[in-house]
Amino acid sequence: MKNNNKILFVIPDGVGIRNYLFSNIVVMCIAKANLHFYTPLNAAAFSEIDTIDKIEITPFTFDKENNVTRLLKEAATYGRLLINSKLTNNPIILTNWNYNPIGFQRKILNFIAQKLGVWASKKYDRILKFEKIALNNWDRSCIEKHKAQIKKINPTSLFITHQRVSSLMPICIAAKELGIPVISVIYSWDNIPKARLAVQADKYLVWSDYMKEEMKLYYPEIPKEKIVVTGTPQFEFYLQENRIISKQDFAKKYNLDANKKWICFSGDDVKTSPYDPDYLFDLAESISKIEVANQPQIIFRRCPIDFTDRYDEVLSQFKDVIFSIDPIWSVPKDNLSWGAYFPKLEDISMQVNLAKHCEFVVNLGSTMAFDFSVFNKPCFYLNYDVENIKSNWSVKTIYNYQHFKSINDLDVVIWLNNKNEIIQKVNLGLNHADLLAKQKQLWFQKVVKHPLDKASSLIAEQLIIKM
Repeated sequence: MKNNNKILFVIPDGVGIRNYLFSNIVVMCIAKANLHFYTPLNAAAFSEIDTIDKIEITPFTFDKENNVTRLLKEAATYGRLLINSKLTNNPIILTNWNYNPIGFQRKILNFIAQKLGVWASKKYDRILKFEKIALNNWDRSCIEKHKAQIKKINPTSLFITHQRVSSLMPICIAAKELGIPVISVIYSWDNIPKARLAVQADKYLVWSDYMKEEMKLYYPEIPKEKIVVTGTPQFEFYLQENRIISKQDFAKKYNLDANKKWICFSGDDVKTSPYDPDYLFDLAESISKIEVANQPQIIFRRCPIDFTDRYDEVLSQFKDVIFSIDPIWSVPKDNLSWGAYFPKLEDISMQVNLAKHCEFVVNLGSTMAFDFSVFNKPCFYLNYDVENIKSNWSVKTIYNYQHFKSINDLDVVIWLNNKNEIIQKVNLGLNHADLLAKQKQLWFQKVVKHPLDKASSLIAEQLIIKM
């Protein structure tokens, strides 16, 4: 029986739909509370949620920061990055700063923000002062606009599905002035060291004890009781047997050969891995050398926000080896911003079956390693620079990101250290996967709270106010 709880889900972009709205959180919450969505997304983004007819949706538009707010926020961010790089003795953290923004005005603002950030990094109190001034400098009309809407909705709690969107700050201020608790998730495993905690919440929900310790290190001003370990619901889908179809049915659906073994190549976005097509080429070239009778098929899944033609040449060259299955995402014609993209429910089932039926996944440093770990499948991390790189990009930067320090000395993935060893290690993966990455489950349990199927209930528990 429902009490008087009403939870306002603030959904700034499409990335939160998959992990939070398609998970069991909505079902668990709606059994005990009324739900209301507050979002800039088109209503079509929510059409596949089973209980959407019981949920009200109120649209809003993002507010722009004024120059003072943005300057001080960015100065605090740069100052935090400097501090974080010293705390961890990891200068790679500074690569999270945009040193070459587009536009003259943005370049000037970033230049001044860097100078102020250096000064602020000398004393942590200066960081907090900048953030406070930036917070108090938001246009009052923006706050009052959201305040009127929230008052009309009259929620008992407010849940933010992505903590990095700075334009949500007026909503948080409005909720605070109305005495409504704000709960935010830390969306991804790599977010905390990046100094982009753009919302001020009453509680922050994190993946694991490991992430809680990160929060305490980088944000010592946040009381530890405000940081709650819940896990993340994105891995619950892999435990739902109703999503799994037979390998034969999957092969028929996507024109694959069910009698062959499959390898998944999971693509990254252009910024993370600009040379992804070269890596796919190297993998396909190695696979093509295996005799046809034993040759596996490569299933290529591109990053959902990468609609470039950069893979076309390699896909054409190895059309008998690589089979592309595109993500099933919706791209609104009236909004090409990546935040407006949203997944379809079928995409989740497709990913679950890829992890279930492929022997392993090849990738450059993504959480797909954890997706495949659910089925005890190994992940191969690409760990070499391709020839003729025309930029200062390098895998050495990628694997020195702070979140990879969680690996420590554990045997968690198979490292492909040059293209010449691909064939040998792929054959090991195809025939002796149980001998590889023996500590992958330890790493998984370190980064993500287990058991995996409790995340939705733990999050729902935080959103429902005890009355």
